[in-house]
Amino acid sequence: MVPENWKVRMEMLRYLASMASRGEGPPSVREVGHAVGLRSSQTAYKHLKKLEEEGYVEREGARRRARGIRLTEKGWEAAGELPLMGRIAAGRGLEAVALGDEAYSLAAELLGSRSGRRRYLLRVVGQSMIGAHIADGDLLVVEEDEDPPDGAVVAALLRGGEEVTVKRLYREGEMVRLEPENGDHEDIVLPAGDVRIQGRVVYVVHPPRGRR
Repeated sequence: MVPENWKVRMEMLRYLASMASRGEGPPSVREVGHAVGLRSSQTAYKHLKKLEEEGYVEREGARRRARGIRLTEKGWEAAGELPLMGRIAAGRGLEAVALGDEAYSLAAELLGSRSGRRRYLLRVVGQSMIGAHIADGDLLVVEEDEDPPDGAVVAALLRGGEEVTVKRLYREGEMVRLEPENGDHEDIVLPAGDVRIQGRVVYVVHPPRGRR
């Protein structure tokens, strides 16, 4: 039987992973406690302190500021794995890369898809999507979807698979416009036949320091 204290701590780890994956900043102790149903911030602090002692979380900053709680590599190893399939450009076109077989551990809520569609990871190269909180070195959880809605952030193959990129998708008649989220980069506009949508980005994972 799993001890009740460990159940609470696992919920904390999954909450921290979920926050990081949505691109949100580290939560406060009070917010972590509230998310897992704890009324007392002191009780939440004790659980987080134990997780820190066991190497699951770290507290950043010289004074370990209130919003400095981050998962360590051990903390990310929660409940399953997604395959890391390669790199994707968030900037200038990147030559298509061979798919790899490396696996990356993520929290359980990132792994499944209600639609039953397959999910995989791509590592970002470049800064063209920083306005969407997608930065160089981040990991994208991509759900296979050849027909996502306009405005979705997608992984796309360009010009017969010679380039791969992540951008926001817009269809304009017989053309496809792939819009960056960085004013220093221009839209990519191509005939629809030259663009193949691989999938829709459903989560952004900001790896802890040293894992980018």
